[in-house]
Parts: sequence; structure tokens; C-alpha cells
Amino acid sequence: MRLLNTKTFKLAEFYADIPPYAILSHTWEKEEVTFQDIQNLETARLKAGYAKVWNACARARRYDFDWIWIDSCCINKESSAELSEAINSMYQYYEDAAVCYVYLGDVSAKYHPRNPKSSFKDSRWFKRGWTLQELLAPCYVVFLDKDWARIGTRWTLRDVVSAITSIPVEVFEGDWDIDAYSVAQRMSWAALRETTRAEDQAYSLMGIFGVSMPPIYGEGGAKAFMRLQQEIIKISDDRSIFAWVAASSEHDEHRGLLARSPYEFRMSGEVEASDSDCIGDRSSYSFGNNGLRIHLPLETTDDSSCDDTDDSSCDDTDDSSCDDDVVLASLLCQSERDGSFLSFYLRKTSQHQYVRCHPDQLVFRPTLQPALENIQELTVREVPVTRRPRSYLSVNSSDTRLTMYHVDLLPSAQHFICTNPQSSGVIHSPNLSRVSVQPLRSAISYGLTYKTQVTEEPFTIHLWHFDFPYYELQLGGQPFKDLPSISKLLLDDGTVACSNSGAISVHSEVTSSDRLDRCLEIDFIDQDSLEIDFWTQTLRPPRSGFTVPSRVYHGLLRNISLVGVYPSGFYTKTFQDLAYIPMPPTDDPFCILTYGIPGGTFSFHVAIGLLGPSCETFWTKVMGDKESAEQLYQSYLNRSRADKLVSLRQTSTWSYFLFQDSLTASVQERSSLQLGTHLLRLEWVSDFRPRLAGEKKETVN
Repeated sequence: MRLLNTKTFKLAEFYADIPPYAILSHTWEKEEVTFQDIQNLETARLKAGYAKVWNACARARRYDFDWIWIDSCCINKESSAELSEAINSMYQYYEDAAVCYVYLGDVSAKYHPRNPKSSFKDSRWFKRGWTLQELLAPCYVVFLDKDWARIGTRWTLRDVVSAITSIPVEVFEGDWDIDAYSVAQRMSWAALRETTRAEDQAYSLMGIFGVSMPPIYGEGGAKAFMRLQQEIIKISDDRSIFAWVAASSEHDEHRGLLARSPYEFRMSGEVEASDSDCIGDRSSYSFGNNGLRIHLPLETTDDSSCDDTDDSSCDDTDDSSCDDDVVLASLLCQSERDGSFLSFYLRKTSQHQYVRCHPDQLVFRPTLQPALENIQELTVREVPVTRRPRSYLSVNSSDTRLTMYHVDLLPSAQHFICTNPQSSGVIHSPNLSRVSVQPLRSAISYGLTYKTQVTEEPFTIHLWHFDFPYYELQLGGQPFKDLPSISKLLLDDGTVACSNSGAISVHSEVTSSDRLDRCLEIDFIDQDSLEIDFWTQTLRPPRSGFTVPSRVYHGLLRNISLVGVYPSGFYTKTFQDLAYIPMPPTDDPFCILTYGIPGGTFSFHVAIGLLGPSCETFWTKVMGDKESAEQLYQSYLNRSRADKLVSLRQTSTWSYFLFQDSLTASVQERSSLQLGTHLLRLEWVSDFRPRLAGEKKETVN
């Protein structure tokens, strides 16, 4: 690989014995410094992107890294062979880096990421395709704002990152390898991400699934994504790869078993890997020249089966899903939410040929039917290449040298005073903001105590050394905690504790000068700061939520779409044809949806919520726009529980004043694969007759 020297800005090739290096993750802007530009620094300095290169190198030099990898200038994109190699090796580059600096050029560290006012959750970085692997692959990830100020790390912000990306928080806690998640779940993490080149939607996922293939720009996004799935099938028999849902507009289309883009996995975050062992040697499947050859448990679609699809597939106008040629095929996959089995519709086109029909549906089945036969024959499976585990920076137990800690006070913490600087093990530094400590191996821990001259409230940083260095923050006389698990010891690169005067943050930075050195930085957030509450919060994923339409069809009023949600949260997701609205963690959760014509004057509100001891009662109410969404929310919030139970219904109707038009809103529990637990339906009933002067239309709620 090719690395950039952080001091000389010169590139060097490394084929073996690659030195420790930092790596930059960013979104491309105008005038990025290319491989050709960096050959001549005078030319490079003229480009706007040079500031990004310079600051990245300065950040790396600060922590003793001589080398850094930056995709814009370390890859010669004029060489197709080198570009192909880099695309296939990209995941490995980020996995092997000592630290990954994520530069968010559209984010300010003024607000903590848990503060709704923060632009962290809206950063373009979280919406790009390539940055998904850049988030998952590295051992250590540090987020930096537009001014290169530290925002936090993947570990300290793991709940926020999980809420934004829909990736389970366990992935960032070191307890789970991403290979433990089903193909469908990993695909769902990329569902809402975009790439400049359509083909990159597939190429950017190769490392996440451990496959390689030559990039062919110009083949189109769908074809590239199908090639990716074919490569995954070669090393995996996880049938969740077929657990995708097309857009509702494709209800009457016929498809094969492969998805066309990651977007079609947007509903699949709860789909577990298939239990293919239950069908023995029939679990394998492969491509032939006439399609995918696969064994599938089938069942007929009688009337009761069709009723479970929560649509009108079996009404008088369309009974296609109930004819003799349509069957339900089980994927052998279950929902991790309720254990339901997933099935999809197949239509028979010849004696042994099928196509997938109603591709916008994955149906829930309570059990796996029909019963599987006892298979005696065996299949010899190809052993997949296992992913190399993350190589956390640790110390070899045979190394007899001692760990050196450098503890720095950041500008916000300059008022702290070290009360035991003369203790053994402390090395004096000309920098008054730094204390260096070398704990003895014979000691259980070394405590470095700080306090302020005003409050004299102490806190202690306990420094440890086992086979690897570790630290713990302790306030005042609080009892010392038991040592956490090994995985937390390795991953815990930041901690926050609240004192009487504010919040104290201690985080570690990865350095390259010596694998035994650790740099700790102390930050302080005053108790009067509006951000202090967000430093110690932890986001929790909602247990319930609504799938709602993002567009509502009306014969005359076109482009009616969802234009607002109040209150909006981290877990709200908007797709092309629908939106997912999580319910806030309150006793009676609800929210106000606003629909209208963007930029126009027509709009209306729809209130949806849950009610009851266990939120088993669901309700909706649709109304005009005389009040704002915030005002409506407050009025409902102030109602008593009894008042709510009387006035709220599962179905509500509202009349539009210009025409004899009625909008009906109804809520029901989900019966097929959907995000959340409930489904909102909106339907216009119109006769397009203009209202006469003075004529009134009764509104039924």
C-alpha cells in the first residue's frame, strides 16, 4: 500500500512490514488533492482540499504517527489496476489502521451529539455508502468536527451512532463480530446510503461480506449488486439474502430471488440468519443458466393465508395470490422481534420454473410448515474464509518494559491541579498541563488525583498495567468499581462522570511513538453549560413505532407528502414510499405527522399514538392545519388519560373544505414484515364535486 508521510508530505510504497499508520475517513468535496497533485506541493497547496490533508497530518503528528493513508491522494485513480486493487483492499486498509480519524466538515462540536440541536446526526458522512465500512472496520474511530476539534469516539458515542445508522449498539461494543449478523441485517445497514457512482453501492459492501470481485464501472448499479449477491452466495448459505421487500409500486411485478439494491433490505434489520441445517444437504443452492437452483419448503395459499398479508390480494378484483399457481415459500428465517417465520410468494410459470410475485411482501407465518422430512444424505460444504479479528493495540505479556502514561489537561480543564505530583513514578514535564506517570508492575494501580482551588472537589484517575494498559475515573470518595470485562478494557477509550461543579471527561488517544505509551486527555464541561446533560445520556432504541406512508395520492392535489414529524427523534427514518416513526419512551407515546404539498399552502395533521397500561391501545386522529404540530402535541399532552381513551379512535375521518373529499386514517398492528409494530393507512375518498356556496360538510371523528 502507499502511505503519506505526515512530516514531509511524501508518498512511499510498502509491500511488507507496514509501519503503524493513521487513516482518514471523510466525504469528498470540491478540489480534493489527488495522487498527481501531491507530487508537487506547490500545486497541491492551491487546491481547497489541501487544508484537509494538512490538518489530518497535523492531527496524526500530534500523536506520533509518521504515516497516514488518505484515499484522495494515496491512490492513483488513473491506473485501473491500482484502483481495482484499492477497492478490494479498502476494508483491510481501515481494519489495519491504528486509528481512524473521521472528519465531519459539516458538523460543529458546539453541541454534544446527543443534543437534538447538534448537526452530528445529519452529517453527510452518515449517508454515504463508502463510509459504512469505514465506520465498522477500524479498531479505534475518533470523530472530528469542521475545525478538527474532537467530538468523541465510536465507543463513547456508540448509542448515538447506533441510533443514526440502525446498526445494533453491540457491534460497537466489541461483543459481536459483524459476521454474526445475517446477510439481510448487514444489507439493511446500507439501505439508506448513497454513492456518487451507482455501482459503488455494491463495491462499497465487499469488505463487509468478505468477498472480492473486479469493479466494472458502467455495468449499472443493479447488475453490480446482483454480482455482489452471487459472490456472497458462493461462501454463505444464509437464505436471509432473499429477505428483501420491493417498493409497493412493484406489487404486481414478477421478480427473481435477488434484490436490485441495498434499499430493498430497508425492512430487514430484524431478520435473523436462516436455520438451513434443518433441511440437511438440501440447504445448498447455486446458479445455473436458467436461474437459481434451490430447495424451498412450500405451502398453498388458501384464503386464510392470503388474509395474513394485510392487503387486498384476495378480493374480487385481484385473486392472483390465491390461484393454484401461487405458493408460499419459506426462507427458514425468523424475525428476532417475535420469532415469526418469513415466507414469500412464488408463481409457477412452467413445470419446474417459478418467479417471485408480490415482491413487496414478506409474510409472517407462526410455524414452519409443512413438517420437514428426515434427511439422511450429507452435503460437504466449502469452509468459508473467516474474518481476521480486530487487532486491538495491546502489550505483549513478555515485554518487560513499563507503560508510560501522559495525562494532559485540555484548555477547559486548566483550573485543575494535580495534588500528588511528587509521588514515585511521576516524571516531571516542562509543560505544566502534562503529568507523565510510569506505574510499577508490582503495584495494583497508581492514582493521579486532581482538584480545583475553588471547590476542592477531588477526582482520581487510576492507572493500571496488566498485559495491557487501562485507566479508570473515580470521583471523590465513591467506591472503586470492579474491573470490567476484557472486551471493555480494550475498547473503553473514553469515560464521563458528573461532579458537583460539572462533568469531567477523560479519553485516551492512540499514539504511534511507542505501543506502550498512552496519552490521556482531561476535558471539563461546566455545570452551567447547556450541553452537560447530553454528555451522560444514553440513547435507547424504541420498542414500538409506526410505518406511515411518505406520500398520499389525491386525484387533484398531487405530491402530497410527509413534510414534518413532531417531535422528531434519532430513530426516525424516511424512505421513498414510507417512513418509520418511532414512539418516544413515555407512558402514552404519540406524535404529530404533517402532510402537505412542499412549498404550497395545503396541509393537514395526523396524530398517531399508543395508549393503555402496556400501550396495547393504538389510535389516530386526522385534522386540518389551523394549529401547528407543536401546539397540537401540547394539547394532547395535557389531556387526562380518561379523556384520551374517550376521544381517540383506531379510525378517523377528516373532510377537505374545497371538495367533497374525505381522508380516512386507520391504524392496525403489523402482520407482515414492516418497521415498527403498527401500520398507518391514509386513503382519500373523492367525488371531485365543488362545494356550493354556503354548503357545509360534516366532519366525523
